[in-house]
Amino acid sequence: MRYFFLLSAFLSISVSQIFSQEEKIYHWHPEKDAIIMISSGMLWGGSEYLKSVADKATPEDIMSLNRMDLWSIDRGATDNISLASANISDALLYGSLTLPALHLLAPKGREHTGVILAMTLESFLINDGITSFLKATTKRFRPFTYNPEVELEEKLGTGARYSFASGHTSNAAVFSFLTAKIFSDLYPDSKLKPFVWIAAASIPAMTGYLRVRAGRHFPTDTIAGYLIGASVGYLIPHLHKISTHDHAFRLGVNQFGVQLVYQHTIN
Repeated sequence: MRYFFLLSAFLSISVSQIFSQEEKIYHWHPEKDAIIMISSGMLWGGSEYLKSVADKATPEDIMSLNRMDLWSIDRGATDNISLASANISDALLYGSLTLPALHLLAPKGREHTGVILAMTLESFLINDGITSFLKATTKRFRPFTYNPEVELEEKLGTGARYSFASGHTSNAAVFSFLTAKIFSDLYPDSKLKPFVWIAAASIPAMTGYLRVRAGRHFPTDTIAGYLIGASVGYLIPHLHKISTHDHAFRLGVNQFGVQLVYQHTIN
């Protein structure tokens, strides 16, 4: 919630540039993208509502948990508990939020300020909306609820049943991959591209590892979060990019809502 309002602030100070700049790399259609943005916001808002009304854990639920019911890959996480790992994962998440804004430090990035920040907000709304929807519908107990060393009061707290998928991992991935994809689009011939992509892949991977070490998520939670965030972070700028090829995909809207459009140019 906190980083959503920060993203909104970034967008509000630059939205006028979306319509005033001459686009060279990305498509941004005011009417179509407004619908996409509103749809993304509705997805995010609806998922947050589902989380707010989801069933909370009860003492009976906690007593019935058995780690042997878990997949073998996930069982080890039930023994983990680390406040330090949780704090570092928080720092990585909030640090990743600033990554797309790093493009604004260079002239070429500043030429696309409005679109970059708008795509950042759009990516966040879609990614966090999907992640929160999964949390609210799967209602998976977090690993620490299986740990006998954790107090019952903590196990009954808000969010104890929001394990799948990992929001920290998915959001770190969406911001990291979005940043790397935009960098690749802005500087297609840069020798730094491999290092940017390695960093983009590493940040959410480390975030996911720390969430498991903290006892907040199972490995499968973080794997799912990584895949969701990386996919959204890559696809949003890719689908907005002006294609130089005969075959391309782009986002579009019709009377039924948002759609993925295949475009073939005949010479």
